Amino acid sequence: MYRVDASLKSSTTWPLVTHSENCYNLRTQAHPAKTMSGNKLTVENQAQMNRKPIERPRIWGGGRAGAWAGRYQESSASRANADSHRMVSDAAYATRVAEDLRKLDQQIMFANEQAEASGLTLEPLTPAIGIIIRGIDLAAPSPAQISAVWDLILHRKVVFFRDQGHISRDEQISFAKQFADIGHAFGRQHALSAGNESKEYPEILRLYSSQAKPFVPANWHSDVTWSNRPPLGSLLLSRKSPPVGGDTAFVDAYAMWDTLPPDLKTFLAGRMAVHGRGGRDEVTHPICRTHPVTGRKTLYINPTFTNAICGMEPDESDRLLAQLYAMMYSTPEHGCRFSWKEGSVAMWDNRACQHYAVADFWPYERKMERVTLLDRNPEDEVPFYLDDNGVRHYGEVLTSEAEISTPVQR
Repeated sequence: MYRVDASLKSSTTWPLVTHSENCYNLRTQAHPAKTMSGNKLTVENQAQMNRKPIERPRIWGGGRAGAWAGRYQESSASRANADSHRMVSDAAYATRVAEDLRKLDQQIMFANEQAEASGLTLEPLTPAIGIIIRGIDLAAPSPAQISAVWDLILHRKVVFFRDQGHISRDEQISFAKQFADIGHAFGRQHALSAGNESKEYPEILRLYSSQAKPFVPANWHSDVTWSNRPPLGSLLLSRKSPPVGGDTAFVDAYAMWDTLPPDLKTFLAGRMAVHGRGGRDEVTHPICRTHPVTGRKTLYINPTFTNAICGMEPDESDRLLAQLYAMMYSTPEHGCRFSWKEGSVAMWDNRACQHYAVADFWPYERKMERVTLLDRNPEDEVPFYLDDNGVRHYGEVLTSEAEISTPVQR
């Protein structure tokens, strides 16, 4: 099942993510000294001001790293699975995409007949990702509501519920089982590191934080990519929330791939990256992952568990990963942010988004409990890249499954 094309293991020169507008002419920053008479520049400083400008790389100014002229339509193009470059040059095509987007948004967010028929009301957080679902009791959902929720997860990548603090741990697990198989705290693996195990409910990962023992996974990641079979998704319930802070940010992994420069997509498509815990090399996964249900492509790397890009020298790999992360996480148009309250629930598709738990609530207490969802199809559970000929390309296990299943000592 796990195989890597031999051609992808050889080192290949990768395209620098640069644009002509990413360089600019910089004159000296020093304020010229003035003479005592007439406020004229001294000869020395006049020469300094007139010397040939220096060309230097632009320092990122807060906008999207590597931005280009079509960036105002990129997020919308990704939602429609359209070609943003063609939208810039072809007005008729852009008009058709706009019409498709309005229809899609009407069907999914504003007049979702399936959701309305099952008693649900919807509150989208952003155009691209995230939606709050109201009108459901997770302890007793109807089959129609389950179907509507699953459809929304596939379209919105992450969905949220309020006022579910009454559900028991068994009911939380039961709700999750409506969508997928249920794994251990880390999916197929029991624990990420020693001390994560929960004996009473091995299916539930307890993410507790207090003044004495602060903890929050404050880093961008998709859950458990160090596994050879990472989980489909997660269902996270707040048992206790701080009075302020502790939000979770999510980002659209489809958009992260869709908005890469075309030459960089060509270079990365079919290439593998090494993932592992604590810098260990444990598995490889495709950098461009194909979603097994939607068929769309995502950018499947993250700074928490991705160690290197296969077939590249370490310094080249580090440099390219740094540029990719700068693009992936510097675009607010691709993300949403959820503010937790006691009884709030988030359910997300790990194959289609990444998340970041914001560590700004200490010294307050927080208690979160997560159930991990596993794909029922073993072939779809393993990340793969689907090439233009319909062939799936999988990564490989770099150690034993026993080693992957062994908690890392802190």
